[in-house]
Amino acid sequence: MRFRRSDYVDTPHGNSFVWRYMNDWKFRRLIGDKALFFPNASKLTDEYEVTIPERVMKAKRLQLRDEGLTGRDLKEELAAFFYQANPMKDLVLVNCWSARPDESYALWKIYLGGEKNGVAVRTTVSNLRTVIENGEDFFPEEFFLGKVRYRKHLKLDDIARLTVITTKKPYYDFEHELRAFILNYPKSEGGYQTPYDISLGRNVRVDVQGLFQRIYISPFSDPNYRQEVENFVASKLGNSAKQLVFRSEIRDQ
Repeated sequence: MRFRRSDYVDTPHGNSFVWRYMNDWKFRRLIGDKALFFPNASKLTDEYEVTIPERVMKAKRLQLRDEGLTGRDLKEELAAFFYQANPMKDLVLVNCWSARPDESYALWKIYLGGEKNGVAVRTTVSNLRTVIENGEDFFPEEFFLGKVRYRKHLKLDDIARLTVITTKKPYYDFEHELRAFILNYPKSEGGYQTPYDISLGRNVRVDVQGLFQRIYISPFSDPNYRQEVENFVASKLGNSAKQLVFRSEIRDQ
């Protein structure tokens, strides 16, 4: 995979910690597949994500009218603006992390989905980039790493495909999300036919051996779960991987 920088994407400092919370079966699948799953953005539950707000389109229409455009000219300019700024949600694939220095009780609760056993993987932005780049994926594509901005409204001057992808409503600012994403393009812009079902998403192969800097055990887990995780990672990544497993610092059942 090929990392791409952009002035429209806020990529945090490489030493910044990022976390990914998951239940037990997702953790085992991550190691077994040696891959991070990037679902299609259309599968995200927040309907506002990766879309141009109607409020923005109304503002653009008023701006064009103020410039003297009417009728067919107005419609064509408005359609061109929408096309150029719209990331086309069904062509975007995302993989979400939380960029913060410490664990989050709320994110444990949300991402375990009512289950007790699970882990939080901690790494850094630079390490995440490296393991994706070095994963030797069968179909390498460009990917971005962008910090999500939380805004109630996007302004016209802010509208671009990459900013639309990395902006969410402020209701979700507790996530402190770092978004790894792949932006595919329509064939009219040089896009290509993917060898996977883009409507579902794809596994991106990573250097899973280097991904984990620490693996934290759920604070709600069963008494023997830490030992199970240690045995599992040792069997898959080598005996020294046991040293990566830590108990959660949260003491709240």
